[in-house]
Order: sequence, then C-alpha cells, then structure tokens
Amino acid sequence: MKRWEMALAITGVLLVAASASILRRWEPPQRDFVLVAGDCHMPVTILAPRQTTRDAALVFHGLAADRQIMKSLGDYLRREVGLRVYLFDLPGHGDNTDGFSFSRADHCARVVVESLVRSGEIDPHRTILVGHSMGGAIAIRVADREPVAATVALSPAPMPLPQRMPSNLMVFSAQYDLPVLKRAAQMLAQAAGGERSEADDFRQARGFHLEVISFSDHTSLLTDPRVLRRSADWINRVLDGANPNHSGPQQSHRYRNLAPLTGLLGLLLLFPFSATAAATIVSPPFIDSSATGPPAPLALVEGVACAMATVLVLTVWVPLSVVDLYTGAYLASALLIVGVLLLALNWKSAKQAFGLNPRAVFVAALLGFAVMLGLGAWLNWQIADLWLSRPRWLRFAGLLPAAWIFCFAEEVMLGPVGEGCPRALRFALSLVLRAELWLACLFAYYALASGQVLILILVASLALFSILERLASDALRLRTGSATAAAVFGAILAAWFIAAVFPLT
Repeated sequence: MKRWEMALAITGVLLVAASASILRRWEPPQRDFVLVAGDCHMPVTILAPRQTTRDAALVFHGLAADRQIMKSLGDYLRREVGLRVYLFDLPGHGDNTDGFSFSRADHCARVVVESLVRSGEIDPHRTILVGHSMGGAIAIRVADREPVAATVALSPAPMPLPQRMPSNLMVFSAQYDLPVLKRAAQMLAQAAGGERSEADDFRQARGFHLEVISFSDHTSLLTDPRVLRRSADWINRVLDGANPNHSGPQQSHRYRNLAPLTGLLGLLLLFPFSATAAATIVSPPFIDSSATGPPAPLALVEGVACAMATVLVLTVWVPLSVVDLYTGAYLASALLIVGVLLLALNWKSAKQAFGLNPRAVFVAALLGFAVMLGLGAWLNWQIADLWLSRPRWLRFAGLLPAAWIFCFAEEVMLGPVGEGCPRALRFALSLVLRAELWLACLFAYYALASGQVLILILVASLALFSILERLASDALRLRTGSATAAAVFGAILAAWFIAAVFPLT
C-alpha cells in the first residue's frame, strides 16, 4: 500500500464524514409518499416551510431526471420564498415504476394537479408551477388546463403552443442550450406578445418575461444563483410581495450545494486505496500479457468507421429494444454493435487479451458493485436518484453482457496500461474513441432523424462518467494486469449508469 493512497483514503473519509454531518443538520423537513390519482401513481416529496402557508409550488423535473435533482431548487423556494413545495417523480423516472411516454407524463401531471385542487390541498390562486426541460413544457401545458397564479419554466422542451398563455409566465433559456430548446423559448415569447412585467400586468395575470442566462447550459440552470433569485422575485411579485425582504441566494445556499459534491469527492478519493486493497486478493499479481492495441491513428479510423456503421444499423434494428429504457436501449445497442465490430477487426489481439483469471474477475466484480452501491447511495441521498429499483435491477442484468463486450473491445483497442506519457496518451485515446461514438449519435439525430435527443442533452453527464470510469478501469487493470477484469468492472458501472439514468418504458 502506497502512502499517497493512504493519504487520499484518510482525506476521503474525513470529507464524507464532514459532509454527511453538515447535510444532516441542513436536511429540510419533508414528507415522502405516493399520490394515487386516477390511473397514476406519483411518488411525491413535500418540503414544508417554517410557517404554515397556503402558498405552494409544484415542481416537475426534466427527461432522465427525478425529484431528487429538483430538491435544491425546491428547498430554495421553501426557505427564501416560504412556499410549500411538492416534488414529483414522473412516470418512468426516479421511484416511479410506471412506464414512461411523453403523453403519459403529461397526463399524470395534469391528473395529480387536478386531484390536489379538488381535495383542497392547494389553492390554484396561490400556487406556482415550476418545471425544467420536459417538466417546463408539462408545467405550461398543465397551466393551460388548470389556471394557477404563475408558471416558471426553465429551458422548456419544444411543444405545441398552448391555447392560452399561462398566467404570469416566466421562461429561462440558457446561452449554450440546444438550438431547438432556444427556439422553443423564443416561440413562447412571440406567442405571448413580448415582455409584460409591469404591476398592472401582474394584477391582470398576464405577465411574461423571457430571461436568457449567459454562460449557462441546459443543466446548470437548475443551480444558477441568477435563476434562483429571479424566480423568487417573480413569484414574490405574483403573490403580492409574500417575502419583500427577499435578497437572493444566501451564502448558506451556496454551501448547501457544495456539501453534497464534497462528499462525492471524498468517496472518489477512497478508490485508489480500495483498488489496491482488493487487488491483494490476486496474489501473486497477474502479468498483463495483452498485445498492444492498434496504432492510435488506425484506432481512431476504426472507431469512426464502426461508430458510423453502428448508427446506420440502428436506423433499421435496435437489438436491445427489449430492455425497455427510453434512449437507454438505443445507447446500449450502440455500445454492443461498436464492441462487436471492433473485436472483429482486432480478433487476434482480443484472443490474446482474454485471460480468464477467476481471482482478478472476482476482485473487479466486487469492486464494481461496491463503487456502484456506494456512489448510488450517496447520490440518491443528496443529488439524483441513482439507486436501482427492482425494475431497474432487471434492466441492469440485461445490459451487463452488452456493456462488457464494449468495455472489453475498448481494453483491446487501448492495450496494456503504461506509465507516464504513454498512459496519458492512452487515456486521451479512450476519450476520443467515446467522443467519436457520441458524434455519430449526433449525426444520427440531425441527419438520420434518430430522435435520440437525450444522448445530446446528457453530454455533460456522459463525459464526466467516461472520464471517471476510464480512470478507475485503468487503475484496476494496472493493479490486476487483466483486461478481462477491467472490462467487468467498467461494464458494471456502464450498465448501472444506463439502467439508473434513462427512463423506464
């Protein structure tokens, strides 16, 4: 065990412990239950303000998100504006195991809002609808049917324009958002007739404002202090200045957003120590006798050719469509086809790299599940619902073989892990190969009308996952000397990511 690994592990434990202690003290009072309305079963979290109030906010998440992701925004509205906040999991997302479709999500959102109004739990004249992306479009459509005090839409998804504009609608658009989403925001502004934010506009419930947030993207709107502050100001004006002393995000709010990330960093710092400790099970160390992968220029050419061939195949056949994950089946099928093609082009190297060392594979599987469960538990507590429900575990099992084929093909292409500059170049090559596949999916969306926009929206998450998974897989292969074991580890994480993030259908 190296000293730097011990130092990182100790630092990681301290960061996790400190973050958990802080987050427990800041945990908002909440109530979780499943709201049954008609044929819909909607998991709900209610965040209660300090004082009893009739003012409420109903918050809807975007595609491939969940109510946990919206919790930071909801907690801000609870604390700074004094609203009772309802966070929902739409069908196929988070803890909602009902199958997802856009029409189904829209239907259930409308049904639960109508149910809350009929039961008297919320007063529509004192209620705000808030949504991000798909949730923003849903909030606007619900407000078209069930008039409320105001609607706040963050980068709303494209939709048919409502028959009547929602009362006091505020729309946020990100400077670096997808063009189709920026156009959707502009269309809403044109339909509303432009800016209307005078006091008389609020009295007549016809206020409208489009705010373009500079240096932001689709996801960052959720935590951008400017979005939080201006949303609160808009809501306060609608609710007759419910909190006139409101002055925007407080320093404690920024710390609240940092604490979960600090704990996540602490968990990541534990990995080198854990990998070395687990690798001691493989004793004596297994020597990596894999052949060197193809030269980098040839690997890049093969990657482009296989990625383009894959998206062409996917226009007529998605082999893993039975997995029933919205866009996840497409992505997993892309990994499977690319993996098969790369192995076919490099079958001699693949044959040499495939060494079935039971101990190394066991260590990789053990470490993969430990990472998946540890990160999943922390993320599920504070950031996003990535803890697998029973239906998602079933999909995880179906995804695992396809993910292993891709990960093993990638290990064959990259060859053994070196040291210094060769290792850095190997890492860069792995990221470029994955970027080629993403760019092929981008081409398929625009040129082949694949409809898989979610792969584009999740580009930041996919990039971050690729970097961390590659670093971890390289560290494990260096310690075990087994391409097969490294592929098992990577496959567990890849299958977990797809099964946890993409909506159930």
